[in-house]
Amino acid sequence: MTRIIGAALAVMGLLTAAPALATNGMRMIGFGPVQGSMGGVGVGATLDGNALVSNPAGIAGLGNRLDVAVGYFKPSVSHQATGTPTGAPPPNPPSMIGGDGRTVDSRRAGSPIPAVAYIQPVTDRLSAGLGLFAVSGMGVDYPTNIYLSKALTSYLNARLSPGVAYRLNGSFSIGLALNVMMAQMQYDVAGNVGQVKHSTATSWGYGATLGVKVTPIENLSLGAAYETRSHFQDFSFDVPGGKDKLRFDQPQVATLGAAVRPVEALLLAADLEWIDWSSTMGKNLPRYSQNQSGAQPFDMGWKDQWVVKLGVQLRAAKGLDLRAGYNYGKMPLASSRAFENLVFPAVAEHHFTAGAGYAVNDRIGVQLTGMYSPGAKISGANAGPPPAGQMIASYSTEMSQFQLDLGATYRF
Repeated sequence: MTRIIGAALAVMGLLTAAPALATNGMRMIGFGPVQGSMGGVGVGATLDGNALVSNPAGIAGLGNRLDVAVGYFKPSVSHQATGTPTGAPPPNPPSMIGGDGRTVDSRRAGSPIPAVAYIQPVTDRLSAGLGLFAVSGMGVDYPTNIYLSKALTSYLNARLSPGVAYRLNGSFSIGLALNVMMAQMQYDVAGNVGQVKHSTATSWGYGATLGVKVTPIENLSLGAAYETRSHFQDFSFDVPGGKDKLRFDQPQVATLGAAVRPVEALLLAADLEWIDWSSTMGKNLPRYSQNQSGAQPFDMGWKDQWVVKLGVQLRAAKGLDLRAGYNYGKMPLASSRAFENLVFPAVAEHHFTAGAGYAVNDRIGVQLTGMYSPGAKISGANAGPPPAGQMIASYSTEMSQFQLDLGATYRF
């Protein structure tokens, strides 16, 4: 177990070295390739060791196993604007890429997303586990924006989760995972109107996930999970004359799930999830606890989000499972927050997933998963940049996403 913890901490550094962008707001829709192939379900259905992050009660009875995976996530993000300096007619500076109504694309590359989960039975009723996951993130890299300057933003959140689960009887189990988190954030926006660059700052956080799972009748399982608010240290940015400090927590999350096997070869699962974005990304949030540079305060204006996750798994042949899923979460953004939606474009809503798993033998299995989120857009208008403060005639931010995951399981 000591070696597993050491390796997990090393991978945690890797997780925060690349932007692990997410899809339900700032969160991944699911964790690992099996959840990812089934729309992100994982509370009522225990699919693998990644239940540690979705519903830790599910690890009871999983046996001794190691699940490892690596994904590649690529968003395509762009914006348009009129009635702003970006949309001004010629002569524009030669460096300007925008133009009235022209599309400006983010240059941010794709991101690797590792996930690791190790489960160890302690007794016939008690199991322990350790998981490492990319949980949330977002960012863009625009060569120009509505302030006639570049826009670079990045937020990354990785989690190390030791957990335990206890099976009270054959049909009921409870679980607890402690969440030790590391997040990194940077932003360089609106430099032409005096906003200071905020280079990468690191913050540590903590929280917990509680879960229960019950099997009231054969072939039906129900689950519930509650993830506490993730409390982080203030992000501390070095700026001219001192420091800017930003309080930026992650929200509490509550999920109900169910899974049923109408026949032995078929598994159907569904989760309903609530994400409390308004408490961490709502009006006048996140908030500076110290603003030495005089940076413009944040006002993301996000609303709470309800997410529906649906998944199906079919045993198509001996050792071969085919999976598919759908995930929907209405975007939490406020259309009046044009610049905020440009630099934190959480507009994705529909996600279509599919994948397959193959058991090489009784110990080794492999999984392959794909996710596609078609283009979603938010449009609106609000006050333009200073000094003129003119109204933006219109703006829009658009994003599509795809992700590929490759995973492997080893049962000891």
